[in-house]
Amino acid sequence: MVKISDLVIRKGVNPLLALKLFSYFIPYLLEFSIPLACLLGVLLSVGRISSDNEMIALKVSGIALSRILMVFITLGLCLSLFMVILNDRIIPQASFSSRKILKKMSEDNPLGFIEPGVFIDQFKNFVLFTHDVDRNILKKVFIYETKDKSSSNLIYADKGEFVVDGNILKIKLQNGFVEGPAMKYRIQFKTHFMHLPIDKNNTKISRKPKDMSIKELGRLIKTFKQEGKDPIPLEVSLQKKLSYSFSSIVFILLGFGIAGVIRHREKSLNFGLCFLSALGYYLLSLVGETLVFKAGVPVFLGIWFPNLVFLLLGGYLSYKVCQK
Repeated sequence: MVKISDLVIRKGVNPLLALKLFSYFIPYLLEFSIPLACLLGVLLSVGRISSDNEMIALKVSGIALSRILMVFITLGLCLSLFMVILNDRIIPQASFSSRKILKKMSEDNPLGFIEPGVFIDQFKNFVLFTHDVDRNILKKVFIYETKDKSSSNLIYADKGEFVVDGNILKIKLQNGFVEGPAMKYRIQFKTHFMHLPIDKNNTKISRKPKDMSIKELGRLIKTFKQEGKDPIPLEVSLQKKLSYSFSSIVFILLGFGIAGVIRHREKSLNFGLCFLSALGYYLLSLVGETLVFKAGVPVFLGIWFPNLVFLLLGGYLSYKVCQK
């Protein structure tokens, strides 16, 4: 929200376009908020009935706690199936649409997307890099000409000032030089004017793995294997979509077990337990992914590692609660 607000307030991006961009980020947030909401909801509800001794009352009434647990697991299964659709269809399409909007924004307002330390390739036959940006003033500017690799030139300037004129970005460079493979000497200058044409004809945006559905990833993995390419990054993306989808059931089982064992109704404690559990889950996710790329661990085992750990822990704690 801070970055999008900065685009609107300071860089003049269309507010409706920025709002549309923000709406495309919401499905991505649901990927993380739904499992954590399941965990927190179970911690709060089961923690309350445990602290009020209602679990004992249920057992005395002849209602097994396992039946209560099955209600939560059924709810978790429904949410997990919804998250499969979310990760398979909604999030990839939202991610791809957000990238198209960002491209349109950069074409309509190139100055708004010039960031320090980032290579900008929105200009036809030119790539721009700068160390610092202050409104339309750039410091330590590098401009690489990419039209002809055999005679590509490098232009450097201590300072650059931009003015947008239609599809042309005019730049006034000060205190720099021009050099290239076809030039015998480096040309020094105090002031140099040049035009950077904005490339609005390159409208094609290729889909990244995060923009693909499960089926599309599966086809691409098969193609990579046939061509002898490394399919592991694609397999990791595919398994992450599935493992995150079924994390709701894992968190519900874990929450039921923790709440039944601790038996506290304080919201602050439950929020703390939710935070620690989420932190542990995503740290294990990073560990599992690192083991896949660095230690050659099978993709399925590495990506599903946090789910398996939390499933075993939650299952053990829930079993203890149901056997009390």
